[in-house]
Formats: sequence, structure tokens, C-alpha cells
Amino acid sequence: MSTEETKKDDLVAGMTIPEDEFCVYGSVYAYPEHAEALAAVYAETRRLSAFEPGTIYYCIFRDLNDPTPFHFFERYTGRQAFNDHNSQPIIQKLLKDNLWKNVTAKFGKAVLPAAAT
Repeated sequence: MSTEETKKDDLVAGMTIPEDEFCVYGSVYAYPEHAEALAAVYAETRRLSAFEPGTIYYCIFRDLNDPTPFHFFERYTGRQAFNDHNSQPIIQKLLKDNLWKNVTAKFGKAVLPAAAT
């Protein structure tokens, strides 16, 4: 799958979201004047993700040299879990608040250890 770039009003347009377990990673590019506000939202989103049953892993971090990019790595049990995450009020508010310019994201499958025999 190639990297996709999307605008905030169409978060996953043109992307194929797997039905079963998958990972998504990429970057969110904040407007400079909103970088701290976005960091606060992501801190709360990170906290809430621990209570989402279909979220296996949720990590978001800031660039060390530039405060405007935020990089993320997420792993979900499937499309429904991803949709549930994105339909939460904090995510919906984030999409409406105009804190970021765009997102680059890529979906893929986790490499899992071989089953013990």
C-alpha cells in the first residue's frame, strides 16, 4: 500500500481499511499556532485509548526538532474497532477544530510471532 495524504474533512478517503486486525501509522501536521492544543488533545486521546476494547496499541509522539508534526502508530482488532475509535466525541471534535493541516497514513498487517508447536 502506498502512503496516502488526506485532509481533515475526509480522514480516510481512498484508503482501504482492512476488515480484520491491522496497523496504521503516519503523521499529523499541526498548524504552528495550534501545536500545543493538538498535543493536549492527543494526550487525552492516548489516555482514552487504554479503555477501547478493540485498540491493541496506540502511540503518538512529537518530533524532537519541530513541534508541529505528530507521528502515530496504532493497532486495532479490525475495521469496526478503528471506526469506534474515530467516532468518539474527542476525535470528532478534533476533526472539527481545525488544528492540523493534513495527515499522511499507511495501513498494513502486523508481523506476528510464529505459533508455538
